[in-house]
Amino acid sequence: MMTIFAFMESVELRLDLLRKHQNTDGGWGYFPGKLSRVEPSCYALRAFGPSDVVWAKGIRFLGSCQEKSGGLNPGPGVPGATWVTQLAFPLLKQAGSDGRTLEAAANWILNSEGAEGGILQRLLYAMGKSKVEQDPRLKGWPWRPDNNSWVEPTAHGLLALHWMKGHAPEAGLRYRREIATSMLLDRRCSDGGWNYGNKKVLGETLPSYPETTALALLGLAASGHDLKASIERAKSHLAGAKGSYACALLSLALRLHGEKIEYQAEHAMGHPSQNLMLASIEVLASKAGNEAFLP
Repeated sequence: MMTIFAFMESVELRLDLLRKHQNTDGGWGYFPGKLSRVEPSCYALRAFGPSDVVWAKGIRFLGSCQEKSGGLNPGPGVPGATWVTQLAFPLLKQAGSDGRTLEAAANWILNSEGAEGGILQRLLYAMGKSKVEQDPRLKGWPWRPDNNSWVEPTAHGLLALHWMKGHAPEAGLRYRREIATSMLLDRRCSDGGWNYGNKKVLGETLPSYPETTALALLGLAASGHDLKASIERAKSHLAGAKGSYACALLSLALRLHGEKIEYQAEHAMGHPSQNLMLASIEVLASKAGNEAFLP
């Protein structure tokens, strides 16, 4: 079993890796030497927290990716606001960004929703002839505007809503929270976990996956719903998971649901791939992590 000293050393090695590879623009790429992107930068900032010296520079990078629409693009050279806006909003809020910045981002998030729910989809669903088993009236968040809802962006959308009080109408927050929560619960697989988008397609029941089950549980961390079956499925996934990414995400999600999980990195000295986002998630999985996701 990993000793306390080895555990702390493992966390510090990952934080040192992240410090070393923060780009000059303040962001992080997915791997050392790669262009900064909002997604790995958000996870890195969560791993460090507001008290670290890297924080201010990283927040400035996030701000530089905000477009006139209020949403954030994925990073330099990739125009068009996407789902990373909800990933970044809690960090911008924690950083005390000005009200206009937060209001614009909150407005973009509230007005971004899945493209499903057309008349034909609703009619086929009502007649029981839909090829995809999902209630098209329930919309979460898409990866990009004008696309259908998916589990991961919806999970981060729900987390972002917790930080929006005072920056968006309460009625709008409540509506999006209720309908997106219902969407995730409607998409839950028969085994209690989650696939990437749907639970059944063309009559075939789909299995859940470790990573998507963890992400859905992150989004539902403060939902108040009975998630015992999903938590048990996540534990089962964790017991059989082999990849570091799945193990770290599952550990993090289960800890947010009050489970006493002691995450032990497969590679104590750091993952051989030097995946910076993975390093950040492993740091978060090694501590409570609640304050990084919920206010």
